[in-house]
Parts: sequence; structure tokens; C-alpha cells
Amino acid sequence: MVMTTAQGAMVDGAINSFSEYQWNTETQAADPLNKWNTRDGFQEFNDGSGGNKWDINYLGTDIDRSAGSSVFQFGAKGGSILSGSNTYGRNTALTLSDIAINVVRAGESPTDPAADSTGWDYALRLISIDTAGVAEFSLFSLLDDDGVQVGAWQGSGTGADDDDNYSHQNHAYGSTETYKMVGGHEISTAPIQGKYSPNSGDQGVLEGSFDLSLLSLFDEQIGGRIITYLTMSCVNDEAIVDANVSPVPLPSAVWLFGSALIGFIGMSRRTRV
Repeated sequence: MVMTTAQGAMVDGAINSFSEYQWNTETQAADPLNKWNTRDGFQEFNDGSGGNKWDINYLGTDIDRSAGSSVFQFGAKGGSILSGSNTYGRNTALTLSDIAINVVRAGESPTDPAADSTGWDYALRLISIDTAGVAEFSLFSLLDDDGVQVGAWQGSGTGADDDDNYSHQNHAYGSTETYKMVGGHEISTAPIQGKYSPNSGDQGVLEGSFDLSLLSLFDEQIGGRIITYLTMSCVNDEAIVDANVSPVPLPSAVWLFGSALIGFIGMSRRTRV
């Protein structure tokens, strides 16, 4: 299992190097220079196609354990769609998808989110961005506190949604089954904070972080995979990152206590002889 670094990314509205996030599309793509291909074959990494507004050039995740607790961090780089919405052609509204999160459980085979939303447990939704670039998100779960499924994923790119631009983009496979969660159980008791920087072209940045314990399906004592997926209503671009998170390390005091306890037990046994 890949070891998690104690120090995570800097959630400051800037991604200066792809390696800022431990798990990212640049290192996980088959061709790192071309982060991802849309499903009709167009490359969407600085492709010069004029579609910069709808590019997602980069997605990264990390776990920051430097302050003693575990914080899940996420960052994306791309066009103005990262602000939450923009327009295309005849004022057609396009919107950013929820950031879908799959905590992979034992025996689970993760699905391709474009084709099947099964197993995508959480939805991180951009709610607002203020004039200073402070972003606020809410986190939703498919399950309520009793483990009953209350949410469902809505797809996009099939021509059924008002903000869907499938026909204008004319993508052969521009659709996804994992676009927005409806009816989900909100598990963030306060807004999740982040930062947005518009920059120019397709160099905008959207970042944020939240306490990993909110993903209650993830067991930090065991570790495991957390997969993150991002797209938009027209599915012009997609990004997916698979993080193999190491278990939380035991504090040194625990090891010292354990060693002392073992020594005490051994001494007690010798005393009784």
C-alpha cells in the first residue's frame, strides 16, 4: 500500500506542480502529458481546441496528517467551469458536477462512473464562491445515519437535462451516470471551506479540504482506496483519481506503552517463578 505523507497539499487556490497532490491525474494517466481523453478521442489537456472553459486539466487528492488528525484534500485545475457554471453557444447553462467519492470496501469492484454510479458513496457539492475567491462546499452521503439509502445519482449528457449540452457538443459518448446526487443525506454540519482562483484560459484552480472522518465508510485503522471523480453537465471532460491510503500510524506513545507493558508482563512472570 502506498504510504501517505504526513504533510499534504497547500489549499490556497494555486497548484504550481502536479506533484503537490500525492494522487493525481498526471501520474495515473496512461499518457501523463494528456491527463484524460474524452470518450470520443479528443485530448483535453491544453488541446488548443478553443474549449478552455470546459477543460478539467488536472485532479488531485491528498491526506494531510501533519496536525494530528487526517484531512482529505482535493484540487482541480481547468477552465471557468470550475467556478460552478458557465455558458455555451445560445446561452446554454453548463454546470460543474458534484465531486463523486467512492470508498472502496472489501470485495468491491469499483465501477466506471460514466457508465454506472453504483458504489459512489459521497457527493461533494460546490455551493458558492465569494468575491474573495472563498469557496464553500457541502458533503452528502447516499446513506442516512441508520445506513438506509436515501440518495440517488442523476446522470447527465443524455439530452434530458436543461443544462445538458450534449447535442451542441456532439460528443459520441459524452454522458455520465454520476453527475449530481439527489436526496442525499447531508453530513457536513458546517460549510466545507476551499479556495477558487479564476486565472486565465484553462488555468483556474478549485481546492478544498475536510476532516476525513466525515467519510465514515473509510476505516483509518485499516486504510484502503478512495476514488474521486469530477466532470460537468456536458461531459466535455472527466477526471478520476484513485488514492491508496495507508492506515493512520499509531502515535509513538502507544508503541512506548506497548513495549513497557510487554516488559512489565515479562518481569511479573519472572517474579512468580
